[in-house]
Amino acid sequence: MAKDTSSFNHEKLITGQAQKFINAWFNKTIDEQSAELSDHFFLPGGKTLNKKAVVARIKRIFSSSEQFIGGRFDVVDASFEILKDGKGIGSAEGAVGYRATFKNNSNEIVSGPFKLYFALENGSWKIVHIVFPSFVY
Repeated sequence: MAKDTSSFNHEKLITGQAQKFINAWFNKTIDEQSAELSDHFFLPGGKTLNKKAVVARIKRIFSSSEQFIGGRFDVVDASFEILKDGKGIGSAEGAVGYRATFKNNSNEIVSGPFKLYFALENGSWKIVHIVFPSFVY
């Protein structure tokens, strides 16, 4: 039985995973059960972080504000490469923006480009590196 490795299906799956991640960001629902996140994240310089550590950093951003309002995004490109043994690498990139509101009634516009890097793991695309406005490792 041959696997379907058509460009359209992989691009659609990567785009879908990116959309899930960004919508979960806007709703502040990213946690350790978020299926679109890999168990391991790869950083420049050969460093790695586990999912728990990455989620903790995301939750610090979430806890610093009351809510995110008016979230908008556009995935402008999704690409991938299938490697040996059913593995693959890919990415989704575009632009994102939202307004973060704070307890002191102030707010901040957060916007800019994003790029999410993916690995094909056991037949599904998982995020392994995040470049996103306001997020730092």
